[in-house]
Amino acid sequence: MTDNKRRRTFLKRTIGLGAGGAMAAMASAATTGSRTKAPGGIRVGNLYFSSGLTGVRPEARKDPLAFGGDIKEQTHTILKLHKKNLEEAGSSLENVLKVVVYLADVKTEKNAMNEVYAQYFSKDPPARSAFGVQFPDTATRVEIELVAWMP
Repeated sequence: MTDNKRRRTFLKRTIGLGAGGAMAAMASAATTGSRTKAPGGIRVGNLYFSSGLTGVRPEARKDPLAFGGDIKEQTHTILKLHKKNLEEAGSSLENVLKVVVYLADVKTEKNAMNEVYAQYFSKDPPARSAFGVQFPDTATRVEIELVAWMP
């Protein structure tokens, strides 16, 4: 069975279970292997849990007055890095099951973030939640974390 077919079978089994059942299925899949470090996150069994990533330009971290990039630029930066990390770990964006997005201004910037997001998840997009948060700095506009299936 191909990796893509195994992923789809796993997803089809969990969809009818509801939120609690799907979490139990993920936990069961995760316990089939040991916990190991992976690029940008951690792998547990067949699941990859990323760290939350931000897309602030490096110069903005050193100089609080430097521009960190707009919401679209930061979203591109983050999703490119997630893509790279997943590929290094042996997976891809196609295997992402769940995404959590934290936005500095969810009311005015969510649509712009969605434009970029749709470029990375155009086919079979994963489940997603988006929240408005207060970041500790003014340069950060968005932070994204994800859970992915590991073939």
